[in-house]
Amino acid sequence: MAYVDKIKSGRKMFYYLGKTIRIGENEWKKIRIKLGEKEPTREELGKKLKELRLEVYNVYNKDYLDANKLEIIDDFKEVFNNHRKTIPKTIIEKEETDFLIRFTYNSNAIEGNRLTLRDTYLIIKEKQIPSGAPPKDYNEAINGREAFEFVQKYKGKLTIEFLEKINEILTQNTGVTYPGRVRFFSVKIEGADHIPPESEKVRPLLKKMILFYYKNKRKIHPFILACLLHAQFVEIHPFEDGNGRTGRVLMNWILMQAGYPKIFVPVKLRQKYYESIDLHNKKDFKGSCEKMFEIVVEQFKL
Repeated sequence: MAYVDKIKSGRKMFYYLGKTIRIGENEWKKIRIKLGEKEPTREELGKKLKELRLEVYNVYNKDYLDANKLEIIDDFKEVFNNHRKTIPKTIIEKEETDFLIRFTYNSNAIEGNRLTLRDTYLIIKEKQIPSGAPPKDYNEAINGREAFEFVQKYKGKLTIEFLEKINEILTQNTGVTYPGRVRFFSVKIEGADHIPPESEKVRPLLKKMILFYYKNKRKIHPFILACLLHAQFVEIHPFEDGNGRTGRVLMNWILMQAGYPKIFVPVKLRQKYYESIDLHNKKDFKGSCEKMFEIVVEQFKL
């Protein structure tokens, strides 16, 4: 929590806006923004609070994304929340449905689903089966809707069981042998250099990922945390199929938990998305987060 300090220097008294943050198990850091010799007004404090927030972002997030880019994400959040306050519930519901359709279409299309955006609309909104729609592609659209509805209602914590449930919903009736079951066999990712870990390492790595989330959820910016966990999850590749789709749902769950707008990865930016994952696999976490930032900025321009 931020506070105002009065510090005497020589014969003069100066005001500072400060915040003490934890940077280690038993290590703390005090951040201060100089306000001047006069007691600040509420309006002046509001402006300086933004500066203080950016200084905090620099401490926790400098290895992942520049503070000015995180400020842009925060601006998106503010605009989004203000917009929601000014429109009726019926319009909010329409916007939610539109997002669900676009998220499902793009997430499935990245993995090779052949349905068009219009087909996905007909399935999700109108509950119609488009002429010639393959059963697997149709079921993936239905599953995408059900998975997102599940996470929006979910009130529990991030657990392996939660991830298993998401994957089970996403892959049901699509020909997957073990939907929602953490793999006990080796897998390869088609068209990628990355080789996922052996099956005996999967559960320990998922537990480590979840521990990372809870250890850092009050430190690392929610957008960065969403990017990192999504990439970690895809790198682990814990399920027989649907890992990318499950990871993108997980990314949105993290954002929703922190009150940030939901996002989708446009299929037209699939190459940039794959580059982000590849950079993470090479331990270039900042490069990976920067690619995802570029994707999100493009989305909000659409």
